[in-house]
Amino acid sequence: MPDDKNDTSTGIEDAVKAFAKDMTKSCADIMKKRAAADKKAKDKDKGKSTGKKDADDPPEFTFALDPSPITKSRTPADQAVEVADGKSWVCWGAHMADKARHVIMKVDGKINWEPKKALGDDFSDFKKEWASNMKSNGLKNANSGDGWYDGDAFHLELADAKIDRTDERVEACFVEYVRLTREAGKDPNVKFERAYARDLKPYIDAAEKKLAKKTKP
Repeated sequence: MPDDKNDTSTGIEDAVKAFAKDMTKSCADIMKKRAAADKKAKDKDKGKSTGKKDADDPPEFTFALDPSPITKSRTPADQAVEVADGKSWVCWGAHMADKARHVIMKVDGKINWEPKKALGDDFSDFKKEWASNMKSNGLKNANSGDGWYDGDAFHLELADAKIDRTDERVEACFVEYVRLTREAGKDPNVKFERAYARDLKPYIDAAEKKLAKKTKP
């Protein structure tokens, strides 16, 4: 079975680190623009600014490669756990080829997963910068497309990153997913099972047949 675990030759980490650096600069520029607009509005309404830092000054946004092991390369068993836990929806994801990583966003030093809420009216500019920085660093979103993707926004991958559905790692992931949800006590991922019912059927049938033999008096 192919083993791409920790295959840093793909270049994915360098690409995502560069993207994170670019996004940090982009957000700094967006916040400078916001601060200038706020100052102009205050000067117009209240006279000259005191020059002191206001409590509502724009926040600082920083981005970095997510260091969590599960956001890096995944074995078929790792991927099966993610699917069973409802955190992933396929058994052929780019993480399995070591061609995907996640980034984390911090607002004033605290991890934040809600850029739309944090940025408010600046979110549209943020998305434009996100798309531009993805393109310049050769990255795609979780849907293998360009730009911001609400389904798994902080996932970034290389082009043509997902493994082929005929790859033996896919079968290994299916087998482990079924074991986890039919024997190990995890709840089924209903969305996943509906989407890939035909692919999963032989594995589920085999697992249920096995369980029936065990419980037969």
